[in-house]
Amino acid sequence: MNQQYKTEDEYDMVPIGKDELTHKLQGLTGWNQISDTWIARKYTFDRYLDGIEFAKQIGEYAEKRQHHPSIQINYKTVTIEISSWRAKGITNLDIEMVQDFNTIYDNLAHT
Repeated sequence: MNQQYKTEDEYDMVPIGKDELTHKLQGLTGWNQISDTWIARKYTFDRYLDGIEFAKQIGEYAEKRQHHPSIQINYKTVTIEISSWRAKGITNLDIEMVQDFNTIYDNLAHT
């Protein structure tokens, strides 16, 4: 994932409609809508430090995108919650990012 990413300022920050969001979430392993404006996923790890490394990589990626999720570390579980404050809901940027979060997780799980 060493590429140039569009930042939040380069997106049309319009929330995704309810039906479209439901459809998009069906294709995203582990992601669930937790409120009208937030989606979340819990990632589990065999080792505590694997979760720390994951959170670090997510943080670095989010900084490149200038769009920051909530990251909670609880021993071997890392919970990510994301929304777009400006749009007051879930946007296509959020969906792109959670797809990349899943890729980061998959890459760590296979190292």
